[in-house]
Parts: sequence; structure tokens; C-alpha cells
Amino acid sequence: MLHELEQAGECLARAKSQLERVQSAAHDSDPENAVLWAFYAYENCVIALAEMHERSWAKNHVDKVRLARAFYAEELISRDIGDELEELNRLRKDVAYDEPGADLDERDLEMIASELEEYIDEIESLMGALK
Repeated sequence: MLHELEQAGECLARAKSQLERVQSAAHDSDPENAVLWAFYAYENCVIALAEMHERSWAKNHVDKVRLARAFYAEELISRDIGDELEELNRLRKDVAYDEPGADLDERDLEMIASELEEYIDEIESLMGALK
């Protein structure tokens, strides 16, 4: 269990670093970078939860969405981020292929950063309870 918590801590630290990029992008009104880094931060949060609960995970988006929904369904976390992961992934791909749509401009960047920070804080609290 100690190894898993160490791995979870590394993933959470990575998510926090990515959160800083989201916050900076939100402050600079840079939706492309906000959604990109929010997507990666949320995925690292899911990996951290998987490590904390000794669950296997795969390096693909579909598996992380499945895990995120399962953690919520099992009441291991208070928010289901499955839809958010799918939306951020779609927006990220739109940006990568130089096809950002109007829905990217409609996203509240401060809200993205705030909700991500709350999610990270909850995971950090859960991790603290396991130590």
C-alpha cells in the first residue's frame, strides 16, 4: 500500500502542477491551454485514485473515463468527472487539429480551474486519510 500511495502522490503532484497551468491560462484568457492542461490534470487525478485504491489502469482515455465513473458510483469520490473528461478531450482534439469551435469560447475558464482545484483538494484529503 505504501508504494501505491507514493505513486498516487506523484500523480497528484503532477495534477497540481498542471492546475497551475490551467489557472495561468484562465487568467490570460487562453482557452486552448486551459482545456489542454485541465484534461491532463483530471487524468492524473484518476490515476492517483486508481493507485490509492490499488486498481489497474490503462494508458488510454476510455479507461480513465470508466474509472472516473466507477469511483463516483462506488462513492469513493464526490463528483463524477466522466463527462468532463470526455468534453475536455474533445475540445483538446479540436484545438490540436486547429478546429476549435464556438463551444471552446463558451467555457468558463475560471470555473474549469476552480472545479479542478476542488477535485484535487478532495483527492489530497482522501490520500491524507489513508496515510
